[in-house]
Amino acid sequence: MKRRSFIKFSTLSIFLFSKESLIAKTISSNDLLLLDNVYEVLFPKTQQMPSAKEFGATKFLLENINHKSFLDYDKNLVLEGSKDFISSFPNFLNLSKEKQKELLYSIVNSNDYAQTWLSKLVYFGIEALFSDPIYGGNTNQIGWESVNHKIGYPRPQKRYGLRL
Repeated sequence: MKRRSFIKFSTLSIFLFSKESLIAKTISSNDLLLLDNVYEVLFPKTQQMPSAKEFGATKFLLENINHKSFLDYDKNLVLEGSKDFISSFPNFLNLSKEKQKELLYSIVNSNDYAQTWLSKLVYFGIEALFSDPIYGGNTNQIGWESVNHKIGYPRPQKRYGLRL
């Protein structure tokens, strides 16, 4: 290989295989709808706790999934798990909330992959519930208020430690 060809190839491969281009993925509207519904089953509204929609679980996930600190493994698990779930249970969105809950509980007890996918969604749901609202979840500090959390200071003024 000639030197110039090698340099061109090297530059192109660095661009194509950089972490930033590998993790830039899109989420379909069907996946979003699925995530919204699954989050509502995992985090239903109770007398003391807000629902996933109220604290912004899906919004938090969307706003953070393409950040460099979000692990590629986690991103792929969330996105591919959503696609696999839709293909395995295409009628999930048409079920009542109670039937959705029954289905999720039945598969989590019988399928390791589904259990891992749902566990990761729970993990990010808890982050959304209790993180600082600057990161896209905990809408109007509703998560903090639900557990009478005393806000720590100083609070972040920009996401992920970016300088002002």
